[in-house]
Amino acid sequence: MSSLIFCTDETQAFVATDTLAVASHDKRPVNFTTKAHILPHLRMIIAGTGAGGFLDNWFVRVNGGIVSTGIDNLSEHTPGNLAAIWIKSGAVAGQSPTTTVYHFGFSENTGLIHSYAYRSTTGFKAEPLPYALAVKPECTVPSPYNLPEDIKPMMDEQRAIQATLPESERIFIGGEIQIHHLTRDGFRVFTHAEFDDFALDKEAVLNRF
Repeated sequence: MSSLIFCTDETQAFVATDTLAVASHDKRPVNFTTKAHILPHLRMIIAGTGAGGFLDNWFVRVNGGIVSTGIDNLSEHTPGNLAAIWIKSGAVAGQSPTTTVYHFGFSENTGLIHSYAYRSTTGFKAEPLPYALAVKPECTVPSPYNLPEDIKPMMDEQRAIQATLPESERIFIGGEIQIHHLTRDGFRVFTHAEFDDFALDKEAVLNRF
């Protein structure tokens, strides 16, 4: 359950996520978490939406358990490894939350940014993504847009749309907005903004313990 907004072109990948984690049983704030990770040795950013904790398991596997020369080579190993982690997690089709893992990075073959999505609903088949600004869940994309300034208004609209849905169907977005930006010069990772109810969510998280 996440907000993910990303923008890619040949020379950069810009990834924005929220940080709120909610409990599966009552949909209330349970923690704050990082929903994207950098892999400097592969010149990559990975991000995920959906089932909590799945991306963290994938990060550990990529960082310590897979020999890879770059994002394109890694893509050959990704579907099978993600499927194995999915099965080990006890996920049941139609009953467990779905998940999608995203890879963004400089290709070892072309030197340009390549992006892939791997969705549990398609057996984690590699899906190359075009250069674009993409959002999940839905919101209005400004034209023209200005990043990162437009990120918070876009996520605020996502939150407003989700608030109209039944709780069982809602994607919960909150906490802070984290930005991961990859260019030829390297990575920049920073907290861009906090949501208006961040203090209330933080209090709710602390009160659970």
